[in-house]
Amino acid sequence: MLFRDDEKGHVIIGEAALSLALGEKEISIASLFTQLGFMAKSERNEDRLTKISEARSWLSSFKSPSVAQKQVPYLQTLAGLNEELNQQ
Repeated sequence: MLFRDDEKGHVIIGEAALSLALGEKEISIASLFTQLGFMAKSERNEDRLTKISEARSWLSSFKSPSVAQKQVPYLQTLAGLNEELNQQ
């Protein structure tokens, strides 16, 4: 699944990022992956479960944060916003 072509994938990751931000937690690939796992445990809708699974699979393809920052600038932006909030 290519998230560039699938807006719903962005929404699922955005939901996970928002949940982390509201909980004042670090937003990283690892924390997003974990949060998506928590979301999957409480989800009953098969379509959303599929989207969550695809998002987790996609996130797991990144071996290092530097790769994610180069290929997925919105993850870098989310992480930067999280750092700004933690410095306040």
